[in-house]
Amino acid sequence: MNNLKVPFAVATVLLLGGVASCASDAPRSIEQAESQQATESIVAVAHDAYAGIPVDQIHSIPSEVDFIWNAKDPYYGFNSVPVVARVHIDSIDGGRTYSPIFNQYTFSQTIGKMAVQAVYKGDLKPGAQLTYNKGGGIVSFDEYWKSLNPQQQDKFKHRNGGQKPTGIQYVKKMYSEDADIKAGKDYIALLLPQQYKDGTAEEYSIQGFQYGFREARGSGAGTTVLNNETNEWESLESIVPLTAIPST
Repeated sequence: MNNLKVPFAVATVLLLGGVASCASDAPRSIEQAESQQATESIVAVAHDAYAGIPVDQIHSIPSEVDFIWNAKDPYYGFNSVPVVARVHIDSIDGGRTYSPIFNQYTFSQTIGKMAVQAVYKGDLKPGAQLTYNKGGGIVSFDEYWKSLNPQQQDKFKHRNGGQKPTGIQYVKKMYSEDADIKAGKDYIALLLPQQYKDGTAEEYSIQGFQYGFREARGSGAGTTVLNNETNEWESLESIVPLTAIPST
């Protein structure tokens, strides 16, 4: 058995094309203006803070984690969290190691904005704009270093002649087998609302690792979801009870 205590994955890079400018001096039609505005909106929404980090500057550190998951029950995840929704990842705003939820350093996390598309469980409303956090992320080496306890830092120093390592620009740390998060895509997500320690803000933590974050396509009851272990597309009903799927 695995232990669903730590809810936290890493985002992959999504390169977005720019909006082409119009070479003509003639006034644009209303349709042209609306089309460009829509395109600009899509580009702005699908922001990925990781996209500008050169791959050769990222040092990857996969980590193992034990968490409880009953693979024989297709609705185990659905029944284990207070909120289940289809969300669109509007942005990946970056990584962090210091959590305002707990006011302490944690496993690296990715944070960003998401928009609710459909709700299967919980009191969210479609259209709601939320901040998310997901375990695993890319951070500067200095920030990663701050998250290590003295014993962990000593291990690094021992392998580096007693000195803090140099030359590492960024660290990508994620749980082994977890699913990557991609800006601009839709996912069925298991969510846990979390309040900042000082009460100033709220985030939704994506739970369940590779089981709790499944890419989605299609619409309504015809939605299909990606199985992160088999890479096969399955029906929405394979993870969400039919009674929880809104009729269209």
